[in-house]
Amino acid sequence: MRARRAGERGQVAVYAVLLFPVLMLVLALVLAVGTIEGLRTRIRAQLDMAALTATQALDPAALAAGEPPRLQIAEAERLAREYLARNLAATGDTLVATPSEIAAAAEVVISNAPGTDPITGAANTAPTVSIRISAPARIPLLGLAGIAPVVTLTIDGSASART
Repeated sequence: MRARRAGERGQVAVYAVLLFPVLMLVLALVLAVGTIEGLRTRIRAQLDMAALTATQALDPAALAAGEPPRLQIAEAERLAREYLARNLAATGDTLVATPSEIAAAAEVVISNAPGTDPITGAANTAPTVSIRISAPARIPLLGLAGIAPVVTLTIDGSASART
């Protein structure tokens, strides 16, 4: 039995040396995915808040006349882009493009008529502001795995005006 163990000496060290890089790679990927999902969650919240802010651009003339609420399209779009740019600035240097570039390139749809939201596909019964952005983000841990460290997050959100 001793002769058999003598031939197996050091095998644990070989396994450790071979498995350590694989485990570090898995750890880097797990951390990268967590970073991406955390960033996606923060940007989605900022997007939803930008859409919610834009729903405040109600047409006062329509409200004063007793008509159903209606959004002022130009003002709602301006509010959505402005609020989005200001909030994206809080993400720091994670984003590759500037917040104003992302906000300017955002797809903003303002709908006053009931129907299906063209961005989210949800049914809307009230005036709705929907926004879709593509935000390139730098995730350095992906470089450790041999993956390009820049990923593009496409996120959409919407809010409806309530009176």
